[in-house]
Amino acid sequence: MANQAKKNLYVGCGLTLAPQEFKDRVEELKTALGQDWHVMEFLGLVDGTSADVYQRDIVDNVGGCDAFVAIADEPSIGLGYELAVAAEVHGIPVLATAHVDSKVTRLLLGAAEVLPNVTFTPYQDMVHDVPGIVRAQFASVLEA
Repeated sequence: MANQAKKNLYVGCGLTLAPQEFKDRVEELKTALGQDWHVMEFLGLVDGTSADVYQRDIVDNVGGCDAFVAIADEPSIGLGYELAVAAEVHGIPVLATAHVDSKVTRLLLGAAEVLPNVTFTPYQDMVHDVPGIVRAQFASVLEA
């Protein structure tokens, strides 16, 4: 991949109710994923207007990514919306993941059973486990 631009990876997660420790771990994960991918950035909870957040997260990031990772540990309507747009509207390969002890909605688990481009894989340690899961799940995207 040295002669080729990195593929775009969007990492989405619930932010509104998430504890700071979780948000910090997501940032560590994104740094680790940056070795193989161009990791797209969301605006978060402070920057821009609500319309800016929609433009960045849905139009630019979901609409412009080659693959999408949904970290589903925390409850989030926004993450569900991003995931649905990625999977159903754009047909983007989606990896949904959450800690093995997280409560994950049956709707998300069902999407992984029904939609061929959506997979759910739990992890034990986000920063340690998820980069390898992403590499394996999206190997064909990286090689394309």
